[in-house]
Amino acid sequence: MVSRPPLTAAAHVMTAPVLADDVAWPIAVGLRTVIRAALADAVGGPPASCAVVPGRDVAIDDCCAGQAWVRIVRVYPTTAAEFPNPRGTAVGEGCDDGVFWAVELGAGSARCAPSADDYGNPPSDELLEDAARTLADDAARIRRAVLHDLRAAEAVDEVFVAEQSSVGPSGGCVGQEVLVAVLTVMCVDETG
Repeated sequence: MVSRPPLTAAAHVMTAPVLADDVAWPIAVGLRTVIRAALADAVGGPPASCAVVPGRDVAIDDCCAGQAWVRIVRVYPTTAAEFPNPRGTAVGEGCDDGVFWAVELGAGSARCAPSADDYGNPPSDELLEDAARTLADDAARIRRAVLHDLRAAEAVDEVFVAEQSSVGPSGGCVGQEVLVAVLTVMCVDETG
């Protein structure tokens, strides 16, 4: 039997991991915060869930209670002149003058989709339009939150609202997502 050295008290202490991403994560959390506030008085009511979510596709699994999300799409170096596009030349060593991190985010919401009744009759025009109006209200609130509230965040230099696209209908859910590019004030260097 191999003996092990005794564990010290310090070895038993669990600590929270140190977050290495000081570029995208704070921007995503900031956007989630302003979206949650913006949707508090939404036509469809406040969503039960509003979170920063992982992945390319969002798992929409509680849309009837309302679901909102922010996802990190990509992080890339750029200059103020090239934003919202990525930098077209290689990044040098150290803090390359005028090169900053940009963060592209997806911000969206999902609600219940009108569906056929128990007899197979399609949803009424009124139900369809009500669902469309609810999502349009969510999208407008998200766009306003991005343009007004996110722009005021400390690490944000410039905000670019890109396309808004539909999600679904699928599994009884329908939604929308707005793509947002954020030029940060964080210089690109070896630590980024």
